[in-house]
Amino acid sequence: MKIMRKWRSSVARRIHFSLMLSAGLPLLILAVSAYQLVTHRLVAQALDDAHHLSKEFGMSVYDRLKFIADGLELVGRQYPDPGAPLPDFTGLDLRERVQGFFRVGADRRIRGASALSASDRDAIEGRIAAADRSLPLLLALGDSGRQRLFMLVPAGPAGHRHWIGAELLMTHLWDTVGVAERAEFVCVLGAQAVPVYCNHAPFEEWLRASGDMIRARSRPAVVPHDGGETAMTAVWSLFLKPHYQYERWTVLVGVPQALALDSVKSFGRVFAGVALIGLIIAFLLGRRMVRGNLGPLAALSDATRRLAAGDFQSRLRMKSGDEFQVLGEAFDSMAEQIGSQVAELEMLSQVDRNLQKADTIKAALTAASQGLAGLLGEGRSAVVCHEQWGNADTVWCRGFDAADVAMHSFPRNALQSIEVSPGGLRVRPDDYAYCRYCDAGSEAYLQVFRVLQSEFAVADILIRQAQPADVRFVGRIGDVLAISLENLVLERRLFHQANHDSVSGLPNRSRLHDLFDEWSIGDNRGQAVIGMLMLALDRFKQVNDSLGHGAGDRLLRLAGQRLLAVLPPDCVLARFAGDQYVLMLRGSDHQATAERLARLGERLGRELDRPLDLGMRDVRLSATQGAALYPRDGTNFGELTQALDAAAYAAKSSRRGGLLFFSSGMRAKLTGKLEIEQALKGAVVNSELVLHYQPVVDALTGRVHAAEALMRWQRPGVGLIMPGGFIELAEESGLIGEMGNWAIREVCRQLASWSGKGYALETATVNVSSVQLASDDILEHVREAIQDSGIPPGILTLEVTETALIGQFDEGVERLKRLRELGVKILIDDFGTGYASLKYLKMLPVDGLKIDRLFVKDLPDSVADEAIVEAVVRLARKSGYKIVAEGIETDAQADYLRAAGVPYLQGFLFAKGLPADILESRLSEEMVSHSRVAGRA
Repeated sequence: MKIMRKWRSSVARRIHFSLMLSAGLPLLILAVSAYQLVTHRLVAQALDDAHHLSKEFGMSVYDRLKFIADGLELVGRQYPDPGAPLPDFTGLDLRERVQGFFRVGADRRIRGASALSASDRDAIEGRIAAADRSLPLLLALGDSGRQRLFMLVPAGPAGHRHWIGAELLMTHLWDTVGVAERAEFVCVLGAQAVPVYCNHAPFEEWLRASGDMIRARSRPAVVPHDGGETAMTAVWSLFLKPHYQYERWTVLVGVPQALALDSVKSFGRVFAGVALIGLIIAFLLGRRMVRGNLGPLAALSDATRRLAAGDFQSRLRMKSGDEFQVLGEAFDSMAEQIGSQVAELEMLSQVDRNLQKADTIKAALTAASQGLAGLLGEGRSAVVCHEQWGNADTVWCRGFDAADVAMHSFPRNALQSIEVSPGGLRVRPDDYAYCRYCDAGSEAYLQVFRVLQSEFAVADILIRQAQPADVRFVGRIGDVLAISLENLVLERRLFHQANHDSVSGLPNRSRLHDLFDEWSIGDNRGQAVIGMLMLALDRFKQVNDSLGHGAGDRLLRLAGQRLLAVLPPDCVLARFAGDQYVLMLRGSDHQATAERLARLGERLGRELDRPLDLGMRDVRLSATQGAALYPRDGTNFGELTQALDAAAYAAKSSRRGGLLFFSSGMRAKLTGKLEIEQALKGAVVNSELVLHYQPVVDALTGRVHAAEALMRWQRPGVGLIMPGGFIELAEESGLIGEMGNWAIREVCRQLASWSGKGYALETATVNVSSVQLASDDILEHVREAIQDSGIPPGILTLEVTETALIGQFDEGVERLKRLRELGVKILIDDFGTGYASLKYLKMLPVDGLKIDRLFVKDLPDSVADEAIVEAVVRLARKSGYKIVAEGIETDAQADYLRAAGVPYLQGFLFAKGLPADILESRLSEEMVSHSRVAGRA
């Protein structure tokens, strides 16, 4: 009854109404303000998440393309024969990623792809015709929505490049199972923003509204989509042109508004409950308010306004002991939770921004450790990153009590592998290899969270006195840190690959050019001098051909390491091209810089003279050196390196193994070399090449037994040029193969002519270069030459040097066997002078050996040469080999060899290389003389 009387009182009703209004209105304001604030934060977070998802999805697509390209490249290296069938590749983990393996030969014909239609084949063959054969090729066939993708990678050696390709499985490339389960919209757009893939049915309005973002590559934004809803949208471009000869893809990611603001619903329910409790308490305390106890309401109203204004530190802290205290505590708890959540969101957003801006590993670890300190407290966390690419001995760490990230040297033998679950691993400090850098103090246990483990980097977050709530913060920061570190390592790898030689690890020509520009442009006064020294390894091609390309690469790598080890820190050493290294340094004047270059060149020459261990044998090197100075010899990089080439070329011509500085006359010589090379390219077509024949005589009768074909160049306006004037240049320019094939055809034609005239020449020999022997075409060339000339195959002998065989021994042996099956004879030239051993001779399908002039020139005065010749003769007799000695210039040499049992002799003592008609006259004279002797008998 008393309560009813109070409610009948207008004052009581007004006070209660005012009380309810005073309590409800602030809560309503708080709800609206908090809702707007939280909504704004969630939208910003959704935009950030959309950006990360677009970048993460794009990088995952790139990694899958890279894996497939690497797998096909590995197949190409394992099965280099373009005519061989492709085996089952399930062991290479490709069957789940691609289908329909095929090869595309040098003739651009597709083999091994029965599932391809004729139009597909035509499209692929057409695209390959214009493609760069040094890079993988990504092709797209079909229209939007039904597009098929193909990956082709170049395979085979330089002279026989072909392609290995397969159709990409879209379910693997786009990860359609994993992406389809996501609530976000994920689309990959091709040219003209046409969808290539979408995880949901594409929203036309959303795609149209995102068009401006795609064209401008603008920051993430809120974009409308179908049904009046919006989506937090971000774009990220995946540039494929430099790696796969394909236009870029654009990844478009949208976070639906409902998904982004889902947490607001739970916030509303919590807030509604709290508000209801507050109103009930306010009503129950109305009677007390009527008695004038309205102070707590005023305090609540004031605190609510401060909270709505963003003052999340506002607290009531009521001690009334009644319902107002309960309401105040509820309000304080709510304000604390909201403030804590907002602070956490702000801290995490700041960490995300700092990690996105980090351009070094140190900066990324600093940003992550600062965020952890803000969320967990100072001294409770440490961050470690072991960069296992580039410098595997370096660890970056910010310890528990450290003020900054420090770099430490890490022993390779201390590296250990640990399995860390998402919830972390509890370890003793002594059992954790990186703990020595973390200042763990006296902690008995640490909680280790592995945030990144790849072949290039390992990153851990360490927590001491770990709490269950720490996992959420560590997981969130760890995810962003992992993405940042992966991107940083990838950027460094890409930069390193673009600017360093893959064999030696030294800066390449492009990087040297950049450094030269930095040095020359940075010289504001124009007084700096830049010196360059080129070291061209002598006879590197011989090592490469004889020991193989693997040994050649190891030699280049070891030589680069040895040169770099003795150079001062202010010098730059780069691998310029092939067997050439370039040293670059700065000086103050031309004279001093030239003197320093000369001293360094002498030091580097001594270093190369020390044996290099190639595994199978030790090799000593020498290097011909050329030097040039900026700005005296060239005012830019192109002019200076041209001068450097001219100096090195002149040094090779005049003083191999020495050093020459550039002079103005050298440029003219280099120009002359280029002119000779251009003229040589037309020598075969214009019938400027001729063959001279050096007789091989019977040691007992002195009659011509055989003849060796020797190439000459009848250059118009110059005259007859001997092989020393153009053979080396032909090898360098790649013309030696064409010239060698012409020589085989010409020898067969000449043999047919002599045979038709009745001249009894047992055989004619022609030299085969390593380039010819490395090509399968040699079999067809020899077969055609024999068939076209009509000669018996047995009167043609091919001379092969040891060094032409060793670098490609198995392939060379196989080709020699097939040549012998044609009936052709095989003779080993320069026997004993190369890198070959008797083990190789045992396996070679040959008919004879030629004793090199090196073992003949000092006969009969050299005991060592006598022993070698006698051993070779015994070896040939036991093995059934024909044997010829070359380079005979004196009667004493001929007498000794005749007595030693060498049946056939060749050299200037008997004749130099003769034109075909002169040799024909000699054969005619011998035939007449022989007939007379036979008649008298």
